[in-house]
Amino acid sequence: MLKSTKEELLGILEKEVVPATGCTEPVAIAYSTAVARHNLDGEVLSVEILVDPYLFKNAMCVGIPGIKERGLDIAAALGLIIGDPEKQLRILEDITPEYLQKAKELIAQKKVSVHIEKQCTSLYIETILVTNQGKIRVITVDNHLNVVKIEKEAQEGEPYNSEGMSNPQHSKKEIQKYNIEEILQAVNDIPIEKISFLQGGFDMNLAIAQEGLSFSNSIGNNIVQIMKKELGSNDMINRAQSLCAGASEARMRGSRMSVMSVAGSGNHGITVFLILAAVAQVSEADKEKSLRAVALSILLTAYIKSYTGTLSAMCGCGVAAGIGASAGVVYLMGGGVNETIGAMRNMVGSISGLICDGAKEGCAYKLALAAGWAVQAAMLALNGSIINQSDGIVTEEFAKMIKNLGYVCSPGMIETNNAIVEIMIQK
Repeated sequence: MLKSTKEELLGILEKEVVPATGCTEPVAIAYSTAVARHNLDGEVLSVEILVDPYLFKNAMCVGIPGIKERGLDIAAALGLIIGDPEKQLRILEDITPEYLQKAKELIAQKKVSVHIEKQCTSLYIETILVTNQGKIRVITVDNHLNVVKIEKEAQEGEPYNSEGMSNPQHSKKEIQKYNIEEILQAVNDIPIEKISFLQGGFDMNLAIAQEGLSFSNSIGNNIVQIMKKELGSNDMINRAQSLCAGASEARMRGSRMSVMSVAGSGNHGITVFLILAAVAQVSEADKEKSLRAVALSILLTAYIKSYTGTLSAMCGCGVAAGIGASAGVVYLMGGGVNETIGAMRNMVGSISGLICDGAKEGCAYKLALAAGWAVQAAMLALNGSIINQSDGIVTEEFAKMIKNLGYVCSPGMIETNNAIVEIMIQK
């Protein structure tokens, strides 16, 4: 029996919302090496990891849960030591002192090496593990957990033996067949109990926001202090900015708390859930409307990411999750299709091009920017102020506008990304 539109979109929604501990790029590296280790016994002689430039910059400087060490080498070594791919995006959740010591020993023994595969323009991880019992290659493409090949070399010099796909993922292009009206209708029609699981995303991401807001002199904490001193107001814009910044800074520092990720990114999940949480709190929206609004935001974020790619030279919190969240704000405030498209057009026509220069604590500032403008873009659209459809890459048609955005990301900004990586390496 063919599935209905709402059933298919519900399936996409369920797959795009996943708990994650730590930044998903170091996690993806650890997952890849854990898959290799899970499938090959023996004493580790060497592990070589090749990654695309986008993943490299995101894993280079970001915090890893519960430890002070950072970087691709330690993520790879920890994955080998933990060796449990069943944990998926939570593989770095419980790093014990023993795990960390063993991982550091592998690095000190120069058994871990990481290289950039410069020709790759989408997410790519290749792990080559050599032990005294053989050799294995694990290849991940497009998505953080999407291992498409596990190949073993039975004896030295013999060709690899492919064991095929270990973790096939749903097609990210699947959502492109739906238009904005169909997505909105499905969000309205899905029985509320089917999306009640999204409440876990609100709860989880609000919890880590409170951790981040407790840090003295952090951006989230300072926004709150400014509000308290009445230099700003405790409105939905400032609240969205403080919550998003607080959660992102905690996560980027290496918090052990999990977040609910969206479209493979914890910061996307923070952006979507916490913008909607802030607006719902201030507007006193009921739980059902909040759940439907965040469902719409997640689906539209997934739609945008299907064109811009899992990783890109643009900050996805601004040009994907922020755009999706602006539509959710319109939904919460009672707007219709025209205002929803208008809010997203305001976002694309203003902050597209915001660069991603790797994951780090400073992402909190970008989330604050995206959060504040997502709310403002929605409010402007609700009041009839919408950027001209003839401006730049903006178009009247929603799908065409997102295609344009995707084209600017890739191939448009490939050289921009290479320049960012080169600067980061030189630093």
